[in-house]
Amino acid sequence: MAVTFLARTVSDELGRRIVDEELPAGRRMTLEAIESEFEVSRSVAREAVKILESLHMVRSRRRVGTEVLDAASWDVLAPRVIDWHLSGRRRAEELTWISELRSGVEPIAARLASTRADPHQCAELTGAVMGMAAAASGPDLESYLGHDIVFHRTLLLASGNPLIAEHAEVVEAVLRGRTNLLPFVPNPAAIALHREVVDAVIGHRGEDAEEAMRQIVAEAQEAMGA
Repeated sequence: MAVTFLARTVSDELGRRIVDEELPAGRRMTLEAIESEFEVSRSVAREAVKILESLHMVRSRRRVGTEVLDAASWDVLAPRVIDWHLSGRRRAEELTWISELRSGVEPIAARLASTRADPHQCAELTGAVMGMAAAASGPDLESYLGHDIVFHRTLLLASGNPLIAEHAEVVEAVLRGRTNLLPFVPNPAAIALHREVVDAVIGHRGEDAEEAMRQIVAEAQEAMGA
């Protein structure tokens, strides 16, 4: 457990340096250097490198060391990579990229959900919006975040398209980043738009669901300064 925790801590710092280009593509690192800088064991250093390798951010070769790879190789949809971008100097770019992605995925998901959502998913969406409204009155940001994540995850799943549903972790990562890294206050207008999406999905009004979701993404983009 200690090795895993320390490895995640080290990989977080190295990951942030890579996305901020403090460690540019082509830069080489050694396990010995990682051990020395972070004062960790060889097993921790090796595990930290494995985490970065799993995200295709570095490549290790015997007698060569660990080389930082070009950004084109990275798993840019991985929540941790998103987090590193949001906490670094490229935050504005990452917010723009995510907003562009969401605007192409979530409105279509809402339209599809209007014909494919099952009763359980409709109930989940309804409960999530009610939870958001209750948490906003506190305000209880952690509770609000939890309900907001449930709403967007459920909507993407309710699209019935597994390729669209695959983006749930991306949306969750940006919602967490917005709450934890940026000044954030729940917006009553945004909650009302979430309610409009639910009403349109339940009422099988695809165009209305799509438009309300498009407005949600636009509002989020504006609120985050993207």
